[in-house]
Amino acid sequence: MKKILSTTAIAGSLCLLGTSAFAQFAGPYVGISVSSAGFGTEASKTSSNANSTGSGNGPVGAIFPLAAIDLGYSMAAGKGTTLAIGATYTPLKADFDGKSNDTGGLSHKFEIKDAYSIYVQPTFEINKDAAAFVKGFYSKADVSATNLTRAPGDLEGYGASVGLRVMLTKDAFMQVEGVYTQYDTISATRTSVGDQIVGNSNTTATRTFTAKDPKVAEGRITFGMKF
Repeated sequence: MKKILSTTAIAGSLCLLGTSAFAQFAGPYVGISVSSAGFGTEASKTSSNANSTGSGNGPVGAIFPLAAIDLGYSMAAGKGTTLAIGATYTPLKADFDGKSNDTGGLSHKFEIKDAYSIYVQPTFEINKDAAAFVKGFYSKADVSATNLTRAPGDLEGYGASVGLRVMLTKDAFMQVEGVYTQYDTISATRTSVGDQIVGNSNTTATRTFTAKDPKVAEGRITFGMKF
């Protein structure tokens, strides 16, 4: 009987220890993140009129800060492992000018805003206060541009990140991660008549501006609370 009680007590203690350690990373959470992001794409311009010679080909890039809100819920997924489902939203916007200047002098300014992502995040416990994670996500953002007949569609794509979460207190945590997102190609058009086309003042030309596979890389730090 003593052996049975001792075995039961030891098993119970191990379960409590495992539950305590696991509880550090399970449950709902909210965080605020800041990051330094780099955006890059290969821009190109084509025209329906051979006399339209404005420049438009070449790489386009920008580096800018970002801030985001992170909401999620983490649940048990095995010994020392949790699985989180969550979403991030970036209330800020970023804009940049590409190398797409028409012959007539028009430039095109692009603006990206209201970016959000929906993610799945397996997390693997290292010790009671630290865990490594990987994340896969779908991302979308609104895009607008100036001096265009047809604006580009929304940015849509997929990405992944790897990182480390450290519990600062029983409820507060800090998270660092590297994030990479690749979006689908987007394009926009402008139809010009007359003085914006060389060679014929009565000719209409449609220029198509394309951003091929836009990419965003981030270094991100998140401070948050779990409940």
